[in-house]
Amino acid sequence: MTDKESMREKTLKIERFAGYLLPVVIFSLALWTLDKQVRHLHSMYVLKSITSIPLSHIELAFFLTFLSYLALTGYDYLAVRHINNPLPYKQTARASFISTSISYSVGFNILTGSSLRYRLYSRNGLNLRQIWEIIIFCILTFWVGFCFVGGLLFTFYPVKLSDYVPEIPIPLNIIGVLLLLSVAVYFFFSFRKLNFMTKGYQIRIPEPRIAFLQLGLSSVDYLLSGSIIYFLLPSNPHLTLLHVLVFFALAQIIGLISTVPGGLGVFETLMLFMLEPYFGTVDIIKPLLLFRTIYYFMPFLIGLLALMFYEYQERDEFLRKIEKATYSSLSELAPQVFSILVFLGGVSLLFSGALPSDPRYLHDLNYIIPLPLIEASRLFGSIMGVLLLLMANGLWKRIDGAYILSLSVLLMGGIFALLKGFDYHEASILFILFLFLLPCRKYFYRKSSLMHQSFSRSNVIAIILVFVSFVWLGFFSYHNVEYSNELWWQFGVNSQASSFLRATVGAFILLLVLGMAKILSPFSRDIHIPGADEMELAKRIINQSEETAGNLVFTRDKYLLFDDEKKAFLMYGVSGKTWVAMGDIVGTSSQAKELIWDFYEMSKLHQGRAAFYEVSEKYIPVYLDLGLTLIKIGEEAKVPLETFTLEGSASKDFRYTVRNVEKKGYWFEIVSKEEVRSLMPELRNISDAWLEMKAGKEKRFSIGYFDEKYLSNFPIALVRNESEIVAFANIWTGADNEEISVDLMRHKPDAPDRTMEYLFVKLMLWGKEEGYRRFSLGMAPLSGLETRQFAPMWHKIGSLIFTHGEHFYNYKGLRDFKEKFNPVWSPKYIALPKGLKQGLVLKDIAALISGGMKGIFSKENKRTASLTGHQAPEKPSEELT
Repeated sequence: MTDKESMREKTLKIERFAGYLLPVVIFSLALWTLDKQVRHLHSMYVLKSITSIPLSHIELAFFLTFLSYLALTGYDYLAVRHINNPLPYKQTARASFISTSISYSVGFNILTGSSLRYRLYSRNGLNLRQIWEIIIFCILTFWVGFCFVGGLLFTFYPVKLSDYVPEIPIPLNIIGVLLLLSVAVYFFFSFRKLNFMTKGYQIRIPEPRIAFLQLGLSSVDYLLSGSIIYFLLPSNPHLTLLHVLVFFALAQIIGLISTVPGGLGVFETLMLFMLEPYFGTVDIIKPLLLFRTIYYFMPFLIGLLALMFYEYQERDEFLRKIEKATYSSLSELAPQVFSILVFLGGVSLLFSGALPSDPRYLHDLNYIIPLPLIEASRLFGSIMGVLLLLMANGLWKRIDGAYILSLSVLLMGGIFALLKGFDYHEASILFILFLFLLPCRKYFYRKSSLMHQSFSRSNVIAIILVFVSFVWLGFFSYHNVEYSNELWWQFGVNSQASSFLRATVGAFILLLVLGMAKILSPFSRDIHIPGADEMELAKRIINQSEETAGNLVFTRDKYLLFDDEKKAFLMYGVSGKTWVAMGDIVGTSSQAKELIWDFYEMSKLHQGRAAFYEVSEKYIPVYLDLGLTLIKIGEEAKVPLETFTLEGSASKDFRYTVRNVEKKGYWFEIVSKEEVRSLMPELRNISDAWLEMKAGKEKRFSIGYFDEKYLSNFPIALVRNESEIVAFANIWTGADNEEISVDLMRHKPDAPDRTMEYLFVKLMLWGKEEGYRRFSLGMAPLSGLETRQFAPMWHKIGSLIFTHGEHFYNYKGLRDFKEKFNPVWSPKYIALPKGLKQGLVLKDIAALISGGMKGIFSKENKRTASLTGHQAPEKPSEELT
């Protein structure tokens, strides 16, 4: 590794660490600041005071929230009209609500909202450019409204902020003028119909009519969301709606900048500071808690359920289409649903451990349960809460160990909830969750180590934020207890502050130990080009496999990942950040699904993204479980050799080919792999001439290339006469005489017409005589894509290229040539991540096959489909060369 690469890697590590640390630091600072303001309050008093808000005000808050999200759906509706797409309002509203409600709570709005919009709109036939325009349009719509309303408020109503708020270096009215000027510039661009470029993408400013609708919608949305807090606050003659809107604008923007999910803690702290001159602290906290619940949490839950229902519909429809309904409907959703519920159960256990229990129940319990058991229950209840937070990730990934441990923890957590303070509400929820999870064993099939699972950035941040909130909530609940070293050793029914301190240390130590073990323990599978022992193992597995694609392993340009039983392997390459598995799993193993998950986990542990290239329908449910989407890239042709013959009128063209080539003095010959080495110089001359004729270089990864070591592993089919060899192809054979195929195919420029067709016809006849059941002709790229009105956009584009793209690659000619052999067609897919990462993945796959980015744009690639791995033909009879 060069010094430059080393420095770049260190920089990326620092950026990743900062990405984890920054939201946690901001959130912790917000809680610390908030704690200073509310230290004089009692937690139970705050919770009880929420019920004092009139029901009519809460109903009004729900109604305004509904109107606000209704206005937000208008952003997307205007956006699709801006790009001249006739998508119905129902579909745009669904995409808007799901992406907005989830991204508002999860945080990182641009990233999460954009990914969700891409996922939803791509299913409706929109391409990447159109979705990009919708995303930019929605972002601009939000900022146009905010700048307009905020600019008016800051300019003409510059409210004096609380003395507790740090002084803003620029006066609010100056900020307001700048915001209004930005709106004026936006409309200037609109009236002049000016556009501009960013990162290679063109941003089209909407025409004035749509721009004014943007302004109206986003202004209404801002006024509605800001009004919710105003109507939840108690009445005060000195506080107007305009005051609250100004405060809301400042707190909302700083919350967005913080990158803390939903601005949690940051937004509340700032609002508390600015409203403090008008109300008591508790009168501010209760509206803020209700606002967080009504405007963020409730829509988030509804949006999450809507997304799950949508994914279920999409998967169910997809599986029905391919007649692979191997998973029940519940299987698609059960792990994700239980993962969320178990995570919330962990939050509940932790937070209940931070809040004081009801003294009445504690005194009654003391007569029944020994004090040491009560104390132990308080400690282990919090530890169970941390374990549930960690187990949620394993449940999402269907790990059987996470399922078993979650059942145990839920059961023990419910018991501890009863023992520590007779919290029967919490215990009932945990027991019910235990009973619902108990019969779902079959949905958690992965036999994987819990320590080897990867945690996403958002997952790690969520766990840390919950733990920080738990610590803050405990210190807030017991702030009236004066700290002393003796607190750590006080035990008793009324020593709940001491119990909380011990529980905090126990939970922290658990997180620290598991985190350090996770960091220090290497993944059990390292990455290296396979050595002699691994190649021998792979060879043994290939010899027992009925399919022939596994022979690609002999190119030795791919890494190997074996299952624990050593009965199957997966071959893969790495390009950029993309880990590309080539084809289906080779071999037969009861741990095939686990092997796919292992590969996915390896890519995540190395900060990469997984993709599966040229895969069949066999493991589609597993790819869907990984959260990947599938793109059809073509169809593979397999000829049943039992019915292949030269007899009859349907085969007259094949008879003509055989007679024509043999009439010129050429014949077909099979050379054993032991004899191949002696022919290498002549075969190399043929290959070099072929490459020179094609004006390019060797492809790799998805196909074999000319290499003496590689070719010496297989018998070779030749077309020759007395003096020379004019064409050759290496032969792949499957176990039990199931399948036969070829990989590397080359011929001399002066070879007779139809030489390669002759080679294939004779090879199929030879395979039939040897007892083989089918002959694989390989994949026809872009074949079999749908062209109907509501087919995905990729299918429409691919079909158009298939029909009219002969200038770049003879897709249709290749399909027609293979169709002559009357094969059975089966679809081939790429399984890859959803969202904006798809373009990066496809680029990395093309680079892997072409030998680097330069190879994608080389002269050869103007005539080669670099995502298919096939060399481009010049004549129909040479389609497979």
